Amino acid sequence: MNNLDTALAEIAKVRQSDQIPGLLQRVAAGYGIKTVAYLATGTLNRKLPRPEPYIAVTYSSEWIERYRARGYITIDPAIQIGLRRLLPIDWDDFASEDTSLRQLFGEASEFGLGRKGMSFPVHGFRGERALFSITADFNEREWYWARRTAFRHFPIIAAHLHDAVLRIEGVLRSPPHLSPRELECLQWTSEGKTVWECAMILGLSRHTVRCYLESARHKLGASSNTHAVSIALKSGLLFDLP
Repeated sequence: MNNLDTALAEIAKVRQSDQIPGLLQRVAAGYGIKTVAYLATGTLNRKLPRPEPYIAVTYSSEWIERYRARGYITIDPAIQIGLRRLLPIDWDDFASEDTSLRQLFGEASEFGLGRKGMSFPVHGFRGERALFSITADFNEREWYWARRTAFRHFPIIAAHLHDAVLRIEGVLRSPPHLSPRELECLQWTSEGKTVWECAMILGLSRHTVRCYLESARHKLGASSNTHAVSIALKSGLLFDLP
């Protein structure tokens, strides 16, 4: 299996929250990165009067204590901006003359985080939001290629990890409503049909099929057609064709 297959297989086996930090360590080792962190807010821990974020990280306990003592969560752009974003965000975008941010990222490196970082947002069906963040000590060339190759796995890993946390925490999610045409396009995609083949089968134009698939991806919070099919199958929205 490749790294993605291995990561998804391990996520599927998770049954308790205390298994997640170890899982994150193995993901980091599999991709040659330094740290991995997952943070979720919204409907998780919903029974509490003031819900706390769900956090699982591979950071050192010293950095966690330092981060809390300094109140860095109030200025950390990876969280303050990342949770509002739809697309992955490269921490290099936070380069700033702001002294407090330079101190934050400088101390993070001193406490074991990589010099490069990236966050992958997850937007759940019930309004919850999550961030899957990684750091690495790659040089500019390594970072450039990682972003265009292996890092394409992380939105998928993030979505599956979020599903696992929801399952562990007992947060039930209703599958989104997909139109009959969106379901048909996904159904035939799940059977390995191309956009052109879907168009021929359904009597639609290729442009229309692409629009239905794009709409389905958006509703499912999927990063690709393959990811959308995976979510739809797990949600019971699709069925096996005879």
